[in-house]
Amino acid sequence: MPRGRKKANAQTYEQQIQELEAKIAEYEKNIKELKAKKKEIVEKKQKADLVVLANAVKESGKTIEDAIRVIKES
Repeated sequence: MPRGRKKANAQTYEQQIQELEAKIAEYEKNIKELKAKKKEIVEKKQKADLVVLANAVKESGKTIEDAIRVIKES
C-alpha cells in the first residue's frame, strides 16, 4: 500500500535534513577558522605597516610626536 511508502519518504527527509545540518555545521566551522586566519593576517599587516611608518619617521629625522602633530594638522 502507498501508506508504507510515505513512511520511507519521511525517513529519507529526516536523513536529508541531518546531512544538510552536518554540512552546515562543517561550513560554519570552516568560516570560523577562516575568520581567525584573516584576523591573524590583518594583525600581522598592521604590525608591518607600523614598522614601515616608524622607519619613515626615523629616516625623516623627526620624532614620533612631530609626525603625529603633522598628521593631526593636515
